[in-house]
Amino acid sequence: MKTRNLPEFADMTRREIEDYLIERAMIEPGFRKELLERPEQLLRELGLPVGENVKIRVFEESPKSFYLVIPRVLQESEDIEENELEQISGGLSDQTGMSRFFKGYA
Repeated sequence: MKTRNLPEFADMTRREIEDYLIERAMIEPGFRKELLERPEQLLRELGLPVGENVKIRVFEESPKSFYLVIPRVLQESEDIEENELEQISGGLSDQTGMSRFFKGYA
């Protein structure tokens, strides 16, 4: 995989990161193939905090399919504090914050 000019993922929301991955997969066939075949390794190579035991599934829609992904429900012990929620909704600017945002995925 070519490591071209990558965005500052630490400054992006999860949705923005997903949009980046989708858009890049739509215009770069090699990137799309790698994302489908080895998503965890590819995201780590891009610098995203993906834990060793995390399984990422990438689905490719067909003309007769549509996927809607809903996030998992946070357990009480994993509830996000109000001040942390404000930081997430406003965007995070440091790696520690990004790791906290991806809690459960790192």
